[in-house]
Amino acid sequence: MTVLDTNFLIDLLRGKAGTSDIADSFDDPKTTTVNAFELYYGAKRSAKPEKSVLEVGYLLKSIDVLEFDKTAAQKAADIHAELMNSGNPVDIMDVLIAGIVIANKDELVTRDIDHFSRIHGLRCRSW
Repeated sequence: MTVLDTNFLIDLLRGKAGTSDIADSFDDPKTTTVNAFELYYGAKRSAKPEKSVLEVGYLLKSIDVLEFDKTAAQKAADIHAELMNSGNPVDIMDVLIAGIVIANKDELVTRDIDHFSRIHGLRCRSW
C-alpha cells in the first residue's frame, strides 16, 4: 500500500507534469489525516482560499485518508522519543505521519527522504 505525502499531493493539485501518471500507477493510494491538515492549512493561506479548499476537498474524496488512532499515536510517541533521545529530531508533523504509516504497514511516497529516512521501521521512497 502507498501513502502519499503532502509534497506529492501538492504537485498533484498543481498539475505538475508526470505526477498524475505516477499517482495512477499506485494501487489504492492513501494519505493521512495529518497530510489532510497540511493541505487544508496551505489552502486557507493561499491567494484564493475558497477555490483551494474546494480543490483539496475533491482530492481527499478521491483517496482513502488514514486516521491518527491509538496505535499510530503509540508508534509516533516511540519515534519522537527515539529521535529526541538521539539528538536527531524531525518535524512533529513528519513524526505523526510516520506513526500512521508504520501503524498501517504502508510505504510513504515523499520527496523528504532526508527527514523520513531517520525513522526506523518506516518504509519510504521518492518519486
